[in-house]
Amino acid sequence: MSKDLKTPEIVRVIGIDPSTTNMGVCIIDVDLTVKTPYKLVYLNTIKGDKVLYDIPVQYDDTNGTSVAARSWCLARALGELLDYYTTEFVLHDDGEMELRERHLTGIIEDNFLGAGVLTFKQLIQFVSLAQNAYISRGIHVSSVLPNPAKDIVGANFKGSQKEDVHKGVMAYEHLDSTGFDLTVIDEHSADSVAVTLYRCEMLAKHYGVFHE
Repeated sequence: MSKDLKTPEIVRVIGIDPSTTNMGVCIIDVDLTVKTPYKLVYLNTIKGDKVLYDIPVQYDDTNGTSVAARSWCLARALGELLDYYTTEFVLHDDGEMELRERHLTGIIEDNFLGAGVLTFKQLIQFVSLAQNAYISRGIHVSSVLPNPAKDIVGANFKGSQKEDVHKGVMAYEHLDSTGFDLTVIDEHSADSVAVTLYRCEMLAKHYGVFHE
């Protein structure tokens, strides 16, 4: 949870599927008081080459691989989203508006050795930057390896493909998509949903509102 707040009724989970090219981002609200579908708040894939601007000199490798530049800019985009979704306006019965801090927690798909050692090294750099985006704002952040996240949506089996994660997300019974069209999301967004749902289920189990 963020900062020193008491146990909330609703916690907002902000999860990401990290890479050095694109970043899937998913935000889901979990009600900790009653068994109810998890509510999808935001879902998107942020393209690294679309956020390349105002890069600090220490990350400006745009004349080379651009990995450092994209990583820094994707982490900045994550920070902007965290800032935007940290607070909410609450309308009271007397007509007064109150700016209230939301209860946030984050989760990132953990580093894993994929295409090669260099890619793994570059991914570690981005994950570090992403973790700092949460931590510098006082937001708790955890991580999950790919297979446990896939397991949440029934896609953790031998020979599973990216499309199986997407199918699992669409078939997940306890997610209120709130109008988001899950049929058209890409693999990064689908993975971010699985990662975020992992944290949602952990919270639901802890507070006794898990959907069996």
